[in-house]
Amino acid sequence: MIGEIYSGYLYVAIAIWILTGLFNLVVDTRKYDQSKMDKEKKVSRVLGWINIVLGIVIFLGAMTLKIIL
Repeated sequence: MIGEIYSGYLYVAIAIWILTGLFNLVVDTRKYDQSKMDKEKKVSRVLGWINIVLGIVIFLGAMTLKIIL
C-alpha cells in the first residue's frame, strides 16, 4: 500500500535535498565569504538550511506513513 503513495526514489530525493543543503552551507558560503558577497552568503545559508529541514521533514513524514500504513 505504501508503494502506491510514492515511488521508490523518495529516499534518493531526500538524500539529494540534505546533501545539497550541506553543500550550500559548507562550500557556497565559504566561497561567498572569500569574495565578500554578503547578501549571496546569507541567501546561500538560508537555502541550505531550508533544504536540510525539508529533507528531514519529508523523511520523517515517509517514516510515519510507513509505520501507520
